[in-house]
Amino acid sequence: MYRNVGERYRIVEPIGVGGSAQVYLARDESLRRDVAIKVLDPQAAADPALRKMFVREAQALAKLSHPNVVAVYDVGEVDGLPFIVMEHVPGHSLKQRIERHGPLAVAEAAELAMEIANGLAFAHSRGIVHADMKPSNVLLDDNDDAKIADFGIARAPQEDAATPQLFATAMYVAPERVEGKQATAASDIYGLGLVLYEMLVGKPPFTSANASVLLRDHVVRQPVPPSHLRPSLPRELDAVVMRCLAKDPAMRYMRASDVARAIASIENLGSDLGTTRVAVDTEPLQGMVPAKADSPVIGILQAYGTPIRRGFFALLAAAPVFALMTLATFEPLPALLVALLVAAVAAMGQLGLALAIGWIVETVCIFLFVPGLAVLFGFMGLWVWLRDVNAERTALALAMPVSAPAGLAPAFLLAAAAIHGLGGVVSVAWGAVLAVVLAVASGKATLGAYVQTGIALEPPSLFDTARAVETKAALLYAVKPGVNGDRFAPLLQVFDPAAIAGQLGTFVSRVSTADLAAFATAIAWVAAALVVWTVTRVLRSLSDRAFAARRWFALFVFATAAGVSAGAALLYMVFVTWAPLARSPGRPADAVLFVSAAVGAVLALALGVIISATERPLIDEELSPSMSGRRILVR
Repeated sequence: MYRNVGERYRIVEPIGVGGSAQVYLARDESLRRDVAIKVLDPQAAADPALRKMFVREAQALAKLSHPNVVAVYDVGEVDGLPFIVMEHVPGHSLKQRIERHGPLAVAEAAELAMEIANGLAFAHSRGIVHADMKPSNVLLDDNDDAKIADFGIARAPQEDAATPQLFATAMYVAPERVEGKQATAASDIYGLGLVLYEMLVGKPPFTSANASVLLRDHVVRQPVPPSHLRPSLPRELDAVVMRCLAKDPAMRYMRASDVARAIASIENLGSDLGTTRVAVDTEPLQGMVPAKADSPVIGILQAYGTPIRRGFFALLAAAPVFALMTLATFEPLPALLVALLVAAVAAMGQLGLALAIGWIVETVCIFLFVPGLAVLFGFMGLWVWLRDVNAERTALALAMPVSAPAGLAPAFLLAAAAIHGLGGVVSVAWGAVLAVVLAVASGKATLGAYVQTGIALEPPSLFDTARAVETKAALLYAVKPGVNGDRFAPLLQVFDPAAIAGQLGTFVSRVSTADLAAFATAIAWVAAALVVWTVTRVLRSLSDRAFAARRWFALFVFATAAGVSAGAALLYMVFVTWAPLARSPGRPADAVLFVSAAVGAVLALALGVIISATERPLIDEELSPSMSGRRILVR
């Protein structure tokens, strides 16, 4: 046994042994912490392929920094043998927990499964597959948090069906691996299902004493649902486990994060009564997007669609800036340059920062016209920032009032619901209110197709360009050097409290006396968005029942098209048949409304497909794992 590994690590004791590696507890003399050092055996190190695999494992693990993954700190060689320095986790593995205490409480099993799923999701997002998920490779720290160990660990080539290592692996191998196919993220999801199964019932689904029989069972035999062995288990938890254990990888969950969300949707897991609820599918279309391995089109979109996605939201962020600066009598060139700055920041992947810059500019522009309204708009921005509202949804909501005069409101409201589901419906409600407020403040009976206020006699606009010019002149005079006399006098005249109060009074009066059409507009927008969500949710449910977990690009496009078409049809019908809107003063002709709705549906379909297909997995980026650790087990 070694006493030292290099000049930095002092060996304390051996803590694990496997077919190809020894694991030691050691002391890092430099950082004064305990670590685990895995040293490849001389016989295994003599095999160049196995040696390369061992080093590759270290390099892969070094890329992972997640609370639910055992961290790798260092790699090197001692006496010609490669070694890996890892986080030390004193205690026991999940396998030992099950062997000592039997099946876990439902809540504990669900919590650990979600932590394991989060760790796998993080690894998969970095292009790393574990390839050997089983309870002995899940460690539990002092807080009972799960940590995944042994990603792709090297095996000695002489292992055969008679060795304990291969026998143990045969209990947890995915069917496609038995058939000689390469391990994928779907293989890890199968392994996660096996781990969850064992946590719930205390044993794996297949337990033959013969390794060959075990391998065959994984390929051809259906596991007994966990609730048949433990009747108190929720049936929804049964469904999660059985979907993970589907023989066909395409029938399993697409992402490990989907498993975590499915488990989180089950209610009352704190007891074994199994009372459950049906999860609300907030983003049904996201669940219908095929994996890029299953659809060449999705592969192309994910490879090249990100610039389109960023460009679209960059345009949305910049459009209100340019519109308000132009309205505030700024020259076209400065307005264009500021809008391009906002767009450039958004295009670089900083949409939130771009929106913050744009919001400040927009608040200043509104301030030149209606200071009181600008204060309210500024506070809204602060609330959005404090609440950490999704940047894409915010961009869509802010762009809706700007798009309305061009007749593009249907495109953005239908796209918002198709892309973000229920979250998009909230964005639509927000955008509708902003559009109606802008129209009322402008004294308009209609602000393009699908925005009606009901104002019969159009009063002067609160966005008076003469006032903007006067306000800018007063501000410039206040900061102009060499001014004799009271430089703030013009500014005080512009911002006379009585004048500001009169403006707000006028605005409140218009809102309070506006026709029902103003409220009907917002109701119609939200109803159309809800129809998009409802239709896509129903089609998602029917798809899951008819085709299980299979995802086809054509089915995804069909669901998107059906949803946005139904929403556009409802929007058009409401505006031409509902009296408060159909009889509203200045309403555009039916033909204009029809063309606007039709164009909106087509644009929303294109945007919904492209943006949903380029959606990144929702993985929580967390801080590096703590330095607590436990005994490392190796095969």
